[in-house]
Amino acid sequence: MFGQTRRHCTNTFELRERDRIKKKKEKVDRHAELESINNFMQRAEYLEAESARALMHQGRVQSRETHLAHTALTLVRREALRRLLEQERQLYNTELSQRGLAIYKQRI
Repeated sequence: MFGQTRRHCTNTFELRERDRIKKKKEKVDRHAELESINNFMQRAEYLEAESARALMHQGRVQSRETHLAHTALTLVRREALRRLLEQERQLYNTELSQRGLAIYKQRI
């Protein structure tokens, strides 16, 4: 009877030890899984932030390009208007010359 009790105690001890090892392994596995999920979430947040920064940069670039295009268009229009006015002034001078008239030019 003493041998059976000892085996029963040993079996109980072994079962407890197996349960403890099994629970510890499950705990380690769960910790590894949570760590993996955490790393994945951090990477996703980083990529999202990087994407937001890229979009903001792209918006600034587009805004600057729009401003430069507006400035260039203003300069082109100004030059076209200057040429048109010069052409009209020359035409007016030519017409006055044909009539024998002239435009007063102030000399400084």
